[in-house]
Amino acid sequence: MSIQLALLKSGEEVIADIREFRDEANDTLVSYLFKDPYCVKIKTSQVLVEEETRPKHEIAYYKWMTLSKDDDIIVNKDWVVCITNPLDTVKKNYEEKIDGRRLDDSNRSSSRSDGGGTTNPSVNLNESNDSNISD
Repeated sequence: MSIQLALLKSGEEVIADIREFRDEANDTLVSYLFKDPYCVKIKTSQVLVEEETRPKHEIAYYKWMTLSKDDDIIVNKDWVVCITNPLDTVKKNYEEKIDGRRLDDSNRSSSRSDGGGTTNPSVNLNESNDSNISD
């Protein structure tokens, strides 16, 4: 499993098990396969306190391509701006989410009507940014 974070041309950050499809004849990249893709958003809580503290960051996951029944989605190589390794805590939270979803799916009947796994609205990150973010 190669859990990676992709930035798309649309500005979306997608975490998934990302694999390459290559043309065997000349070994050129054709497209990517995103397995169990989720969009990742960072939310910064801004709380007014007298002490100088670092802002808390939360990460929110939501299923990418929410109306699709597929868990594996082929993405055109031209739509991927870059691919990186996620922070360890982000990777761990994503893996826990996917493992929990698979357990939920196996425990439910095959006649589900919701079409998707459960979503965890947010997870606290242990890392924080030293710089202050202002709008």
